[in-house]
Formats: sequence, C-alpha cells, structure tokens
Amino acid sequence: MPMRSLWKLMLGLVIVFIIGGCSTNNDGNSNANNGVAGSEGPTISIRVGDNELLTKPSDRLLSGSYRNGISIMELLKGSNVATFAEDNSSIVSVKDFSLEAGMVWELQMGGQIIGNADWNNTVGYDSQLVFTAKSKDHQAPLQTVRLTLNGGSVEVDLHHTYIMLFEEDLTVRDLLKSCSSVQLADDNKKVLSVDDYTPLSNEEWKLKVNGKQLLDDGMDMKLRAQDELEILLTLR
Repeated sequence: MPMRSLWKLMLGLVIVFIIGGCSTNNDGNSNANNGVAGSEGPTISIRVGDNELLTKPSDRLLSGSYRNGISIMELLKGSNVATFAEDNSSIVSVKDFSLEAGMVWELQMGGQIIGNADWNNTVGYDSQLVFTAKSKDHQAPLQTVRLTLNGGSVEVDLHHTYIMLFEEDLTVRDLLKSCSSVQLADDNKKVLSVDDYTPLSNEEWKLKVNGKQLLDDGMDMKLRAQDELEILLTLR
C-alpha cells in the first residue's frame, strides 16, 4: 500500500474514534440533564420552628428503601425513619427525635398535609417528606428546648433527642428531671444513669448547653428557648 494511502487510512480511524467518544459523552450528559443519572430518590426533612434538624444531606435520603408503588407507611417503617403508635394512629418518633406529650408530628408530602388516613398513599421517586414538630394547642411561634442523650464513642448506640416545650424559668435540673430516661442522684446535682446505663469507673456524664460544658453549679442555670442541653458520656 502506498505511504500516502496508509496515512489517509490512519487519519480516518482517528476521526472515527474522536467522533465516537464525543457521542458517548454527549449521551451521558443528556441522561444527567434528564434526571436519569444522579437522581437521589425521595428525601425527608425534620423541622422544629425554622430549624432543620438533619444537617447532613446523606441523612435525608430514602432511596435505599424505596421501590415503585411503595406507600408512605411502608417506606417510613421499612427505612426505620419513623416509629408509629401501636394502633398506627400517630407518629411517635422520627429518626432519633421524639416529642413530649404536648406536641405532635405533622407530616407533609408535596406541600400537602398527610393524615393517618393517607398513610397508604404512594410515594413518588422524587417526593419530599417533611416532618414538622407542632404543639397540640397550636402555639405560635413554637418555643422549644432540646435534651440530647449522647453515648459518644463509648456507647455509640445511645443517641436520642427529646424536643420539649419551653417554659419560663426552666432550669437544667428541671429539664433533666422531666425526662424518664435520665436518673439523677438523690440530691439532684449529678446524673447517675441514662437509658439505664451507668458509667464505669473511667467514664462520666458531662453536661453541655449549646456545645459549652456546664460548671459544677450549672444545674441551676436557666435555659432559653431553642437551647440544647446535651448529656455526653466521656472517658475521664
């Protein structure tokens, strides 16, 4: 074969490969733009007042438990996102968040309020489920405080947050005594156990308000609306 013809053949093959590569990339971009690639499925949101409690995007995904035609209740139970009352009449907790007796969870999907009669409705792949804490007496604006039980790196399975209505002159001690999962010493000056867990000799409970550790006399500290009191298990 003459040298000139050989070069033409090689040049033609290079052009074919380049065009094929561009076509593949364009097809991929087209799929991404049409939502075929990268779609994350249904999501959840947990709100108290103006605050979103799920700050990590990965915590909001439900795609791992989703299937076509699944109902709201099936999805929430199957993903362990929500715990329902024994008669399925109400939602008791969402993820690691529970409400006190004077509050309820309101669920919305697509901007529409979902009552217990609607829990068999089908969830779309791109649906957003929004859980919002509400007071039973429709208090507005909603004023709450949070009590978080945190086992830290010692008891990793111990992690739960109780959302409670705020009251004037509420102290750290008052909030601790109101939670049945927390046992105080007889003098109410120290946390003995949380969820029936008593620290070992090299462990202790520490109290924090909004991330700042309390001093020894912090039990009498008055809380403000939206404060978070954390009981954290740490090593001495």
